Formats: sequence, structure tokens, C-alpha cells
Amino acid sequence: MDEIIRNSSLMGELVIKQVSKELAKEMIVKNHYSHKWNNGGFGKYNFGIFKRGDDRCLGVAVYGYMKNPRAKLFSHPNPEAWMCELNRMWIDDELGKNAETLLIAASIKLLRKLDKNCVAIQSFADGRLGCGTIYKAANFRYYGFHYTRFLVNQRTGEVVHEQLFTNTTSPAGYVRNNIAYLLKEFKIYTVRTYRYVYSLDKKFKFYKEEKPYPEYHRGMDEVIWERDIQKIKKRLIGMIESITE
Repeated sequence: MDEIIRNSSLMGELVIKQVSKELAKEMIVKNHYSHKWNNGGFGKYNFGIFKRGDDRCLGVAVYGYMKNPRAKLFSHPNPEAWMCELNRMWIDDELGKNAETLLIAASIKLLRKLDKNCVAIQSFADGRLGCGTIYKAANFRYYGFHYTRFLVNQRTGEVVHEQLFTNTTSPAGYVRNNIAYLLKEFKIYTVRTYRYVYSLDKKFKFYKEEKPYPEYHRGMDEVIWERDIQKIKKRLIGMIESITE
């Protein structure tokens, strides 16, 4: 198995290598602030970071498919070319912040060897935590931000993405979330989501315009989400009947 060794005056000798999807999922669900894993798209390639002589995995970088893999975001002469996404990353505080940049750089180098058709990496920075300074340090290019709506359940503390309130392909989730919405259990916020792209091939051309790196910004703003309540109720009745037959 290929591995990359990096020496650090603060962290000692570190080893970055491919790890199993099962281990990566376990660590992300347990340690990442989202505690969530998308079984459909996450974890095509997974890399862990270790201290030399220590079997404990102290961080993972998870690469998988974009949320919409058919989106036409770039051009490349290779008809098999695709752009992966850095879905999740987590580093144990034991290694310090510099380990994030080290893990990204080493995992990209390993990814190049594993998949010649992967011509770029896309990743998004969650504005609740910052604007993606780590990606600037790792030489990703910045392509602007969009607003994402999150809902925070005031009863349970759960943070839910807006898509789970409109996606009817998961009836049980749609019913649970929208009943809680109708019961006014949520506060609603908008958050900036910053897009970064790292090219792995000179022939890769991203269709969006590159932007100057953003100034530091962190946080979320409470908003009102105008929805058709009667339409939600009508859809809920139909779904409840279908999933309880």
C-alpha cells in the first residue's frame, strides 16, 4: 500500500495512507461536527493520518462524489474525466491545525496515483466555522459562495439542511422534519457556503469565474422561510398514508 511520510518538528513523523471506508465512516460519524455520512456519495477514496509507530488513526480525509455528479461544471478532453469532492475531513486536536494542510496535500498526491480520470477536487467550507482558510493554505482556487439554509430544532438541538424538508424521495424523513416544522420547533438560519476547487490536470477548465480569496467571515443569520403551509399539509397526509399502509 502506498503511503507518504512527513516529518514535523511539532508532531513528529507522520504517515498518511489509504484506509477503509468503514473506518473513515466510523471516525466521521463519531468526531466530525456534522456527525453525518452520505452512504450514496461519500468515501470512494479515504485517507488516514497516523503517528509513526502508533496504530491509532488520528484523522481522515474522505473523497467521494459531488452531490450532483451530472452537473456540467467543467470541460476536459478525456470523456471519462470527473471531479471528486472532499466530502469530509477531521483531524484530532492532538495533531494541531497544521496537520490539516499536511493531510490534504498528501492525500491529493495519493489520489492522483489511484485515479487518473479524477481531474479536479471540489470542496465547500461551512460558513458556520469560517470561510475556508485551510483551502487557501492548500492552494485551492476560490469560486465564490452561495447561501445555504439550515434549521435548528429548538427541542433536540439537531441541525437539519433545508433539502430534507423538500426532498420527497425519503418519505419518512420528509414527514418527520415537516411535522416538526409545522409545530414550530425550528429556528431558521442562512449560512455562507464557500466553493473551492483544486485542479489535478492542466487541461481541466472550470466553468465558473475564479474570485479573490474571501475576507474572514463566520456565523449564521436568522431568517424567515416563507413556505406554502397548505401544500405541505396536503403532501404530508398522502405520505403518511403511503408509509403506514
